Amino acid sequence: MEQMSPRTRGEFLFGLLFFVAVVFGLSRAFLDVHRGLFEQDLVPVSGLVVQGELEYVTREDVRAALQDDPALNNFFTLDVNEVQQRIEGLPWVHRVSVRKRWPALLYVYLVEKTPRAHWGEDRLLSDRGDIFTAPLERLKQPLVTLSGPDTMADRVWEQYQQFQRLLGLNGYKVAALHLTERHAWEVQLADGPCLKLGRGDTLVRLQRFIDVYPLMAEREKMAYIDLRYDTGVAVGWKASEGTGNDQDHR
Repeated sequence: MEQMSPRTRGEFLFGLLFFVAVVFGLSRAFLDVHRGLFEQDLVPVSGLVVQGELEYVTREDVRAALQDDPALNNFFTLDVNEVQQRIEGLPWVHRVSVRKRWPALLYVYLVEKTPRAHWGEDRLLSDRGDIFTAPLERLKQPLVTLSGPDTMADRVWEQYQQFQRLLGLNGYKVAALHLTERHAWEVQLADGPCLKLGRGDTLVRLQRFIDVYPLMAEREKMAYIDLRYDTGVAVGWKASEGTGNDQDHR
């Protein structure tokens, strides 16, 4: 067998060492990249993109809801479900979708709660029939005030629409509508008296008000008009007017 010359042997050893060095270097580089990508706290979320038709929720609200979350320090182990729950805790948020996008971005898509009425003194009724609490100073326009048992919110809204259609045709506007525990209706007119309609024949009684109210004197002094009679109405007067009469049947 032919033996390698010292020069050939040296070249072979050099080539072998070079190959081992290259393999070792590539392995170290791979391990460094792996650690850089996947080790805890090395790849924090670098950007937050908030999408959706936003009227009541601000991007600052979303950032504030997440700013103290240590999970944002690691993009790869971040649980989007936990982020979603945090954002859904914001008062104006109805639904949230959260996605992660390379290299380290968080995309948040929001659907807001849209208020259609005040509910009681300090809550709101959404266009989906949900009762919720949110900062009232963010409201964009005045809303009617509705109240009653929470379980009857949809019914109260439907009745408000029906009453307002009839009254609106005659130049009146409902400022508030209340359904009592005994399921009796009370309508507060804007710049007008409260109408006590009771439980039945509400549209008939409302039409009676429309017919007789323009004929009545001293309308500005009336606190309420009780329409729960088969014929006629009862009028309650504002105490500050000093009329001396709490109620007058007509």
